[in-house]
Amino acid sequence: MIGAPHKGLLLSHAAGQPADHVIPDATIAPRALRLFRGAPPWMPSDGVAMVVEVTSSKPHKDRVAKRHGYARSGIPLHLLVDRDKSTVPLFSEPEGEDYLNTHIAPFGKPLPLPAPFSFDLETADFL
Repeated sequence: MIGAPHKGLLLSHAAGQPADHVIPDATIAPRALRLFRGAPPWMPSDGVAMVVEVTSSKPHKDRVAKRHGYARSGIPLHLLVDRDKSTVPLFSEPEGEDYLNTHIAPFGKPLPLPAPFSFDLETADFL
């Protein structure tokens, strides 16, 4: 896996939904796909394995609007570091406008990441 911080993604757009151009805090894809090499500033989301967001001054956008856009585009995993709630939700199994599963770890507890990652994300440093 290889990550690209602040890589612009083009998402599937739906009428009345948030803009189809977003910049996740991190975009992660299999190295073998070479998605980032020579990619335009706004690249398609096809092949992206996971996006990571850290809540900002607009937490509703990070918690809801972007999550729906990522699900709509079929990005398999969306990890949110929610600084206000001191939790790390992992959204998986996108279907339609949202993800079917959510696993939440409080800061300080490990969060198991499924394949292709298959390791526990340590969150103790988030405290």
